[in-house]
Amino acid sequence: MPQKQQSVQQKLKEFFKKCDEMHLSLERIIAAALASLMFSYIYVLAGNGDFSNYQGYYLNINFGMFFTVALISLGVLIVATFLSKCRYIIPWALIAGTVVASVMIAANYPSSEIIPATSYYSDPEVWVTANVSYVFFAVGIGIFDFIAVKWLVRDDKLGLSGITIDRRITLITACALFVIATVVFGYFTSLKYRSFSNHAFDFGIFAQMYERMAVSGVPETTLERSYLMSHFGVHFSPIFYLFLPGYWIFRSPIYLFYLQAAVVAGGVFAVYLIAGKLELSGKMTLALELIYIFYPCLQSGTFYDFHENKFLTTIILFLFYFILSKRTLWTFVFSLLLLSVKEDAAIYLICIALFVMIYRKEVLKGVGMLAMALIYFVIANKVVASVGTEGVMMDRLSDYFLNGEKTYGSVLKTIFFDLGYVIKQMFKADKLPFVLWMFAPVLFAPFMTKKVSALILLLPILPINIMQSWIYQSDVDFQYTYGVAALIIMSLIFVVLDLKADRRRLVVMASVILCMVMATALVYPKLDRNNKLYDSVKKTYGEESVAKMEELCASVPADASVTASSNTAPHLYRVKHLYIIMHAYDKLREEGVKNGTAVGTDTDYYVLDNRYDTTELKAQMGDQYTLQDSQGFIEVYKHR
Repeated sequence: MPQKQQSVQQKLKEFFKKCDEMHLSLERIIAAALASLMFSYIYVLAGNGDFSNYQGYYLNINFGMFFTVALISLGVLIVATFLSKCRYIIPWALIAGTVVASVMIAANYPSSEIIPATSYYSDPEVWVTANVSYVFFAVGIGIFDFIAVKWLVRDDKLGLSGITIDRRITLITACALFVIATVVFGYFTSLKYRSFSNHAFDFGIFAQMYERMAVSGVPETTLERSYLMSHFGVHFSPIFYLFLPGYWIFRSPIYLFYLQAAVVAGGVFAVYLIAGKLELSGKMTLALELIYIFYPCLQSGTFYDFHENKFLTTIILFLFYFILSKRTLWTFVFSLLLLSVKEDAAIYLICIALFVMIYRKEVLKGVGMLAMALIYFVIANKVVASVGTEGVMMDRLSDYFLNGEKTYGSVLKTIFFDLGYVIKQMFKADKLPFVLWMFAPVLFAPFMTKKVSALILLLPILPINIMQSWIYQSDVDFQYTYGVAALIIMSLIFVVLDLKADRRRLVVMASVILCMVMATALVYPKLDRNNKLYDSVKKTYGEESVAKMEELCASVPADASVTASSNTAPHLYRVKHLYIIMHAYDKLREEGVKNGTAVGTDTDYYVLDNRYDTTELKAQMGDQYTLQDSQGFIEVYKHR
């Protein structure tokens, strides 16, 4: 080889060696270029978010500024690294740029899809369609994020091993996350109520129920079945009484939105305690707190009214804390609290009891929890059957009934003897988005467990969500994800305990980012939509008119009988005999009248929302009713 060529090669080797010493290897320069590109995307997205209209998006790009931002960012990163000889500047820039750009893309995509607010809240097919498109989009972003995290975690490029976080900081963080989540989600979910966009099903039911509990101590409602009955005739949920003192203080349906947000957010304290009991580091505790708060399937369902199911997550996580702490009394207290949420909550406790017996080898405690769950399940079902007229909602398992037999025994026989049919019913294409929403944010980590017995915790997803024929059970926009979400997060924590350092960092860091991205894709459109709903009502009718509409609804006598539009019913929660204009319940109402338990169609008042066509209804009302008062879009008619 010629001497000159050898000299060039030697100089190149020395150059690359010097670059490595200054942490400016080719690999890192490429990473710096990618980070700079992310900063340019952030700049463009900040002023031109609607990238689904790619023609308009392209035409609105300022190419000069795009490349200027990229080149300046690249120069700053290289110079800063060169001067400081710090190996962490470029990796942290890459992770920061990737996360911010990913979240901005996730936020802008759904809002660019035009879904009318009225359709979104009234047509379940719109919910399902939106979730299907969003989940694949969010997973697509997550794949790119995962690649970036995988490179960053290798050789600890972010220097995470050298970072220590005190437990006091993680507690302060938990408190901050709790307050922020409670305020943000309490406020934005209440906007739906303030804009008269909640409906009788299901928010009006609980608004009326809590008011009746405050007045009579009984969870009465006429909205649920069109005649006066106890809500416990549909679902046995004595836990509602735990929050009644708060309602006595605030005495408003808006209390329920903030209560729900606080209860869901409260699980972050259980995560903090569990991480401490398992002796996880401050960094890992902080990451798990972020995973909990941003886990998309927790906050999404809060936008669909108010439901007892949403208490499940926090209760289950605190139950696990007491199990891990071996505090037997509190374990059984929280087991009872879990059962008090709903009759089918026994399914969660049964699986947790089996986990305690098989995984933790605490047989006696597990047997006690199992017995408690089975006994309570039988009692709760008997209460529902005795208080109500229809018994528990077995129709949601109708795909498994044998010979018209609507019983749990019939369902169990189908499951046991026809396994092929059960698998066919569970593994359908329309269930895939639900599975992705639940497991993709945590990288399917619960299935990485070394102990098969740990998978017992995931069993409730089958009877609660996957096996059900009721489409809402496998839709993350509703209330049926909260128990399973707690078990998935708990499973993630157990898996993280067994992972080696590099893989643990990969799983946890990628999960934090994926939860943030997927939560943005799923939840941000709802924040935006509720805000626009309220703004639209205020701009169209005036803020003063909105207040007067509330006053008008409040002026309707509580002891009168009222027929109302579905979305005005929640605002008439003080009325004892309240019914909605809904043809599907005409038969139930007629049956109630025969039994002397309901008021017929000739109620004392009609409260209508004229944003909807009420021409036919007013024709039926005829001259029996006269317009007493109106404000905004609310009209109150009184029987002559």
